Amino acid sequence: MLLLDWVFIATLSSAILFALFSLFWLFRLFQTRQHLGELSHVKTKNARKRKKIRRKIKKTTVKRKKQRRNVIACLVLALCLCTTAFYSRYYQATNLGERDSDGIVQGYYLLNETINQINRLSENNNSEKAENNLRELAAKLSSFGMRGADGRLTTEGQRLLSRYYNQVKELGLNLNNQSSEMIENPQTREEYIQVIQKTQVTQKKIIDYFKVNEQALQQKK
Repeated sequence: MLLLDWVFIATLSSAILFALFSLFWLFRLFQTRQHLGELSHVKTKNARKRKKIRRKIKKTTVKRKKQRRNVIACLVLALCLCTTAFYSRYYQATNLGERDSDGIVQGYYLLNETINQINRLSENNNSEKAENNLRELAAKLSSFGMRGADGRLTTEGQRLLSRYYNQVKELGLNLNNQSSEMIENPQTREEYIQVIQKTQVTQKKIIDYFKVNEQALQQKK
């Protein structure tokens, strides 16, 4: 379980606990106000009893103020903790986790490197090496089929990532089967570049949606 999951559980549980405490103190405050009202209506001609009642009223008034502070403090804490809990969940829903972040970093590099190797196929002296490199890249691209978007992300975020992973996987599978044909057919190579560029469009949407630092991705190429 991730740290943010523990933060969500701990803060939400604490928020519920403080909310219950506030209800408890609210109930005690209600009882104290009733008792204070009863004391205020007590009438007696005995000076000693009146003095005793005044002391009780003063003591009960102080008690009521403390209980009121406790109610407010528990409510504020419950609200703050609840806000923290749901913000942590919102943060998880709108930011890539470690696994998906690694997927975007790896995919960004692999797609760019695949275009570079396809372009090198036209160079006779490097075509064999480029073909071997493409087969290695194809295997890595195909492995994206094992990835799945984090279920804690927003629906739109999951949709974009799932589409991206599927596009990368399909590219890898097709590339692995047809790399020899690409050496002989420039048109096929161009078609693959177009497929990669289409995948990069989805990649760009993910980068924009999750506000990923693209300059940092470029430096890792």
